[in-house]
Amino acid sequence: MKNTTGIVRHRALVRRVASAAAVAAVVVGGLAVGAGSASAKSAIDIGVRSHSVAVGQSVQVTATGNSDDFGPTPIRLCIDERSGSGAWRQLGCAPAGTFSLDAKAQQRGELQLRAQLFGIFGPHHAVLDRTSGAVDVRVH
Repeated sequence: MKNTTGIVRHRALVRRVASAAAVAAVVVGGLAVGAGSASAKSAIDIGVRSHSVAVGQSVQVTATGNSDDFGPTPIRLCIDERSGSGAWRQLGCAPAGTFSLDAKAQQRGELQLRAQLFGIFGPHHAVLDRTSGAVDVRVH
């Protein structure tokens, strides 16, 4: 009589390992799909028509931005400026999308411009989502 218990045990072990590997693959695949669909999308950009202007001239500034980080909450896109190392000052805001305005160069030196996206939760409650990098304009 032939001893088959070793072969039977080996086959059972192989089946269990294969089943565990299949379950692990399904779980990892499900996590990868779930992580991709749960990520929010947010983008912001700012540009200027000219990087050098004379004092008293205006430079056209265009910002684009949108976000779904706050779900259905309205999003506001704002453009800020600062001269030299001074404080940032808000020039204007509009609903998310594309927004353009003219910024007047008041003094010689460096004029910096940036865009910001805010989620609007009430008349006096805005939450910053993201800020663009600053764009420099030389004022001569």
